Amino acid sequence: MKRFSRDAWLALGLFLLLTIFTVVNVVQQAQASLQDPPLASFSTQPQGSRALWLYLESQKVKLTDSVGTAFGVPAGVSLALLLEPTVDFSPGEWELLHSWVENGGTLLIVGTGQVSASLADELDINFGLAPSTAAAVTNQTPLLQAPPLPTLENATTPYFLRPNRADTVTLLANQNGNPTAVAFAEGNGRIIFTTLTEPFSNEGLQSEGNAELVLNLLNGAPTLKGIWFNEWHHGVRPDEDTALTSSNWLQRTPGGRALLLVLVVIFIGLVLRGRHFGRPVPLRQDIVRRAPLEYITGIANLSRRAGHRTAVLQHYHDRLKRDLGTRYRLNPSLPDDEFINQLAAYQPNLDTDALRQTLQKLSRTNVNESEMVEIVREAASFGKQ
Repeated sequence: MKRFSRDAWLALGLFLLLTIFTVVNVVQQAQASLQDPPLASFSTQPQGSRALWLYLESQKVKLTDSVGTAFGVPAGVSLALLLEPTVDFSPGEWELLHSWVENGGTLLIVGTGQVSASLADELDINFGLAPSTAAAVTNQTPLLQAPPLPTLENATTPYFLRPNRADTVTLLANQNGNPTAVAFAEGNGRIIFTTLTEPFSNEGLQSEGNAELVLNLLNGAPTLKGIWFNEWHHGVRPDEDTALTSSNWLQRTPGGRALLLVLVVIFIGLVLRGRHFGRPVPLRQDIVRRAPLEYITGIANLSRRAGHRTAVLQHYHDRLKRDLGTRYRLNPSLPDDEFINQLAAYQPNLDTDALRQTLQKLSRTNVNESEMVEIVREAASFGKQ
């Protein structure tokens, strides 16, 4: 039986990798296309809120879900609906929405997700999780009677709110008395926050009492000139942002993504083809050590090129005085004449004139290389005497 070569196995493995990646990508895209954001006004899925849109439309309420090139509340609306947002607010977006509320708008926040929890923290309201036995809610205020509520048996939520502010009004609470819907003033406007999400969904709106409950929460706004469904934080962006350009064609089209995948596969193939068969063998000149004399010669040549002759003479000047004064514990930092006089007092046979001349030569600054060598030789011979 003929065995496949390594290149054949490599090509087969890359082909299988390409096939698996393509299948996974197709499945993920198919699943993504079937899943709309929760409580999106355009979604007809059970957890969407298209039924709420149609219901409010039948009540002759002016509705809009428009998004511009930048985030902002459309003109002519008095109530903004933020239903289970899935995209985080940027600081500028939240400041804009909060400023709109302070100027007289009403914001209804419905959600239990991560983004809703972040907004609750921003508003000094924390989330809590109650046991399933306390999930049913009850009315806590006569404000929720327009229209009259026939029943609240179908309104349940395991999440409740723990306000850290004293200006909140509890609208609904669970069986343990923990708030599940609160309202409070912000400037000239109002914010209503609830963890009841099911009544706003297509499936939940069909249950008895949920439609009336939703209307009661919406009527928390002083006026209902118009309602805006905030789809910006469901990831909806204007068509201009999704237009294909030369910079995003590779990421947004199947052909572009296929081209990127082919490039990745080719790169992996090139990397595997270029792998080493073993540890690299260093060249001989990389492993042969230099002799100690080479380092000494190199340092000497550097010193010569730098013109360190004066420093060399000063070194031998200090060394000569230190060697001569060590026996008698003389301070080598003394001036030359004082040092010579003290040394002569201990050593009468000292040739003071020769020593003084040698030290003067070692103190010179403008010398050439040959003069420097001669002076150092003279100092070395004097130190041996």
